Amino acid sequence: MTMDIWFAFAAIVLVFVLLPNPLARLVASFSRQRGRLSLFLTVPPMVIGLALAFVAAAVPLSLIATYVPAVSEALAWIGLGYLMLYLLWRMQSPQARVPAADNDNLPERKAFRIMAHVLRQACTFPNALVIAAIISQFLDPAISLSSQLPPMAEAFVACTLASGLFQALFPRFFLRRRKYAPRTPASNKPGTVFIARRAVTAGFRRIAA
Repeated sequence: MTMDIWFAFAAIVLVFVLLPNPLARLVASFSRQRGRLSLFLTVPPMVIGLALAFVAAAVPLSLIATYVPAVSEALAWIGLGYLMLYLLWRMQSPQARVPAADNDNLPERKAFRIMAHVLRQACTFPNALVIAAIISQFLDPAISLSSQLPPMAEAFVACTLASGLFQALFPRFFLRRRKYAPRTPASNKPGTVFIARRAVTAGFRRIAA
């Protein structure tokens, strides 16, 4: 693998990890509520979970490149289309546009459960599918897999580690707090009160009686 391909692969991985997604939001949320030292509980399981997803994505692609190399080009085009749809989906997702409320509750509190929860969120089938689409863009069946997959794995782990640290150290880039308007005298007025239909009907009956 040449340096140009390595840097291109690393750039796409960074875009994938830094896009608005539940995993990035989870790491940033723990950092926002529990402090930046929570990175020791969130970043390692995040990297391990994504590394396991990388292995799960690389194994079938390696088998296809070894035994059915003619299918690799078709898979690359399918993967490119999926990456474009994934990018549009993530940019249009509510997590990319809706700010986080001030009273967001985190699912876990104990250290071991936090690590297990982040690991489960990282090692998922959707993540493995996106990683497989990324790998398919750079995997060449004409070149030895032993000279391609290890550099890809190194770049992937390095990028996920760097992005995880960035999410934990600078959570405000990933969490926009909802700003509430200051209270005014007009806001103290009672709002609209809805009355049940049965109550209104009973009132008219009493008046008619």
